[in-house]
Amino acid sequence: MSIILDIIGSVIIGSLLLLMLITFQYRMQEAGDRYVFMQEMTEHIDLAAVKLNKVIALAGVGFPANTTVVHAATDSLVFNTYWNYETDSLQSTPVTISIRLTTLPSPYGKTLVIRQDGVPLNDLGYIFWVTGLSFKYYDRYDALTTTKANVRAAELWLTFSRASTPTGSPDLINKIQVKCFLMNTYMRGA
Repeated sequence: MSIILDIIGSVIIGSLLLLMLITFQYRMQEAGDRYVFMQEMTEHIDLAAVKLNKVIALAGVGFPANTTVVHAATDSLVFNTYWNYETDSLQSTPVTISIRLTTLPSPYGKTLVIRQDGVPLNDLGYIFWVTGLSFKYYDRYDALTTTKANVRAAELWLTFSRASTPTGSPDLINKIQVKCFLMNTYMRGA
């Protein structure tokens, strides 16, 4: 009888150890997947910040400082420039570049869309996984302004959210703040 109890006890202890090992392996895989997702998300955010800064820095090429910004709202920015982003060259006709958050039918949810004359830019027209966008505008004295003629810098507050691993972990949410200066408006005397 004691042998049977020893066997049953060994089976129970062995099962618990096996269950513990399976759970450990499952958690390690989940942590690895989450790390890979976070790394991809961080690279995406870095690229988005660099591209947005590059686009906004083109604002006002060839325009007087007070006519550069066409629309300055908390959810979007539209500005004029003679620099064509698509061809990466100065041109004789002005272009209008807009930055705004829109919902597109895609698996990425909301996207930040950058358009030149109404057409999304080829290499960064869509920045995915953005769930929140807010602009603040500054004048030449670095004071907050709501007057579009006085805008010399734009501060973007972006919230990125991406569904995590399929194991039910919480979504990955990152927030970033980028301040971009409209350099051409400063060079034209602000």
